[in-house]
Amino acid sequence: MLGTRATLLGAACVLALSGCGAGQEAATANQVTASGGSAGSAGSLMVRNAQFAWSDPVPGGLVYPAGSDAALQVTIVNEKSDGLDDGDRLVAVSSPVAAGGRIVGDAAIPDGQVLTAGYDQPVASIERPGTSSVDIALVGLTTPLRAGLTYPVVFTFENAGEVRLEVGVENPQVLPPRARDGEEEDPSFLETGPDVAPR
Repeated sequence: MLGTRATLLGAACVLALSGCGAGQEAATANQVTASGGSAGSAGSLMVRNAQFAWSDPVPGGLVYPAGSDAALQVTIVNEKSDGLDDGDRLVAVSSPVAAGGRIVGDAAIPDGQVLTAGYDQPVASIERPGTSSVDIALVGLTTPLRAGLTYPVVFTFENAGEVRLEVGVENPQVLPPRARDGEEEDPSFLETGPDVAPR
């Protein structure tokens, strides 16, 4: 009897572990919980709150299908403040899950300044005088992007070099806290999700 229970328990563990990667491409996607975005740095540049932007309801967790373009939301801060050089510049964005990247606008980041992409004006994750904005996207996705997973993205700067991040697609079932910050309560507005307290 004890031997049978041990065998069944062992079989259950093997089945549970073998199903962990189901539905994911292990080389390019990792499962994560909802967060405020990825962060990294190179030289005096801080890359903050990097994530794939989306706004519409997401049926079945598919945010961007293969072949489409995926907009990125990110804040890049140049911490250098002496103003002795010309700062830096975002020159490329790339990923193994896309054919290429696109930057629209002047992606210069002078000393002490901030570059943002993908935010509704005028709010960004870090605000400073002299903040400028561009549009950044991966183009020609070679694999679909799904909610709750991360995908590798490389931000390449003229002087600081590369910042490699695992960039997430937030779970559409969870509204990020920053989307509610500062909003007044509206009794006609119903918000649902696992992190929303009942009224």
